[in-house]
Amino acid sequence: MGLYQMINLFFLYSFLGYLLECAVLSFENRRPVMDRGFGHGPFCVIYGVGALGAYILLSPMVGRPVELYTASMAMATTMELFTANIMIRLFGAFWWDYSRKPFNYRGIICLESSLAWGFLGLFFFYFLDARVRQAVVRIPGHVGSVLAVGLTVFYLADFIVCVRARLGGAEDEEPVIGRLKVF
Repeated sequence: MGLYQMINLFFLYSFLGYLLECAVLSFENRRPVMDRGFGHGPFCVIYGVGALGAYILLSPMVGRPVELYTASMAMATTMELFTANIMIRLFGAFWWDYSRKPFNYRGIICLESSLAWGFLGLFFFYFLDARVRQAVVRIPGHVGSVLAVGLTVFYLADFIVCVRARLGGAEDEEPVIGRLKVF
């Protein structure tokens, strides 16, 4: 897989993660939830990072589902903990709140989500990844490269705008912070 295909794979997984977040939160809150992710676009990049990271680190476990489940659970929970701590240091908040769920740690991680991450890892390896990779490979070369560059430029520009707004650097833009757990 080439660089442009990897970028498109990253953004497709980030988009699928956004859809998953919206669906789960809409179900849990019994009302539509559309504001997920850090920026304005429909991407939760932690899912893109998680999918590529899981493929690289956990692929050797594919033939051993119990180990794959456990490793997926541990990897995703660690990513949540790490990401929340970075967000807390930068913004004083993070974008989810498990504090009402049993067996949680500071609202950052919880047993229910950790168990779900393990199942998502199995779903990723045994069903989703081959299909998503196949879809990305089918994008014609020139279209794929333009798409990858366009998505990257859009996300980087949006990321910079959002960081500035959330850190108070943009005077004319009111920070849009969604649902946060504030410290």
